[in-house]
Amino acid sequence: MDFVRLLFSFNGRLNRARYLVVELTLLALWAMTWLKPLFLVSSPQALSWMAAIPMVWINMVTTAKRLHDRDRSGWWALAVFVVNRLSFLYYGAYFGLSFGVDVPIAGQMLLVMLAIALSLLQTWIVIELFFLAGTDGSNRFGPDPTRSARAAAATSRPEPHGLPDFLVHRSGSASQSAR
Repeated sequence: MDFVRLLFSFNGRLNRARYLVVELTLLALWAMTWLKPLFLVSSPQALSWMAAIPMVWINMVTTAKRLHDRDRSGWWALAVFVVNRLSFLYYGAYFGLSFGVDVPIAGQMLLVMLAIALSLLQTWIVIELFFLAGTDGSNRFGPDPTRSARAAAATSRPEPHGLPDFLVHRSGSASQSAR
């Protein structure tokens, strides 16, 4: 799968390993972009916002493809995006930006219930995207990315250091056959 199609097209499927690599890369880029002003005296904030747009797009595209691998509609990526942003806003306000507002006990209980609901939703999102395997074989969104990558790897020369084995295979079968 070429990088342009991987990062900018909503068509197709994405296995867990490749999704994890993309998400960790986005996390590192996000950290460099948003934490940079803490270390530099003058850092244009507009640059951080301009970098956020492609990062959000790539996150939406790869999340939709990962959901396709689970045989779910890519539109669920929008729900994942909304839950993630609500969680960031809520926990940011809860832990760092209390604004000194005195909230009555009923309001506090509502905030606790919101925290529990967001935490449960976030937990399910992590399980769905990172831990559950994709649909075996083809589904309505395309061929199995693991099988097609495994077939391509079988016909090509193996790469050094076993990196494609990690990115391609669900189990250690390829690393065992190389021994």
